[in-house]
Amino acid sequence: MMLLIILVTACGGAAAPEGSNDMNSDLAKEAMSDTSAADGAEEKLSVVDDTNTELTFEQPVERVACVVSFCIDVMAELGMEPVAISEGGVRTIATQEEFYGEKGQTFASIGGSFFEPNLEDLVNAKPDLVIGLKGVHDALREGLDGVAPIILVNPVHYSESLELIEAIGRITGKTAEAMAAAETFLAKLKEAKEMSPKNKKALIMFGSDVNFAVVTDSGLGGTVMKEIAVYPWKVNDPSEDPYGDGSIPYSLEKLLEENPDAIFVESYSFGPGTKPLSEQLADLPLWSELRAVKENKVIEVRSPIWGDGRGTRSLGILLDESMKFLYPELY
Repeated sequence: MMLLIILVTACGGAAAPEGSNDMNSDLAKEAMSDTSAADGAEEKLSVVDDTNTELTFEQPVERVACVVSFCIDVMAELGMEPVAISEGGVRTIATQEEFYGEKGQTFASIGGSFFEPNLEDLVNAKPDLVIGLKGVHDALREGLDGVAPIILVNPVHYSESLELIEAIGRITGKTAEAMAAAETFLAKLKEAKEMSPKNKKALIMFGSDVNFAVVTDSGLGGTVMKEIAVYPWKVNDPSEDPYGDGSIPYSLEKLLEENPDAIFVESYSFGPGTKPLSEQLADLPLWSELRAVKENKVIEVRSPIWGDGRGTRSLGILLDESMKFLYPELY
């Protein structure tokens, strides 16, 4: 059950067609181009979220409440501040220096759990919009009826993260900022692809205990990582990935078959005193047989950013940190 919770909340992403990365990048660039309506008509302030629900606004959205980390990423990229945020990972990413730093401690709190944010706190925040995670916060739509609309997101490829920031930029009147964020990420990705010798086999894994999972090439982080490294992790059996998020349970025996050169570990904790995942795995004999372990190429990364951020700023951080770890000789 705990692994299922992590699979829902960590690196989401369904598969993009094989060989479609360049196409997706081109589409993302087009999405960041001219967003004005034809013949000079006034631009429609509407967005279709990942549940195919269309939301339309009479005026630009100003007050946004965040119950998912992606929302923090987008708000920071657009130069906005959320009116209220959930605790846990959402608060953690808000307080990272690449986002709001100490300012992130001052945002009004939305109590409850990640799966059931406190409705009273949301109402008191008086948001124009709430941004939540598809498959987790769907029930909030009914609870917020008459209070504020909710956009439910779950980008499954980095191009979809670009499309989402464009859409949210449009309804907030921050189109220029959205374009700049998308262009920054695409330029960073292009530079990394050109720099990378792509001769290292990488892995992103996550979990709260030794029953871990891996992010495949159809998981959001995997769609970025496979651009700069050998990334052989795939969903071969759809039953192992019933939600289509590109993350599957794995074993050390299977891991040893591919034997990655570098491992990026996202640790999740559901209680105080929980050791990082890599430390828990170090107690297992097979872990020490991995090439990455032998060569000290295992690193604990910031899971609120790598696993939960999902936006252009988080993916850019993932890209920067993974390039420096994989190819330190280039820096």
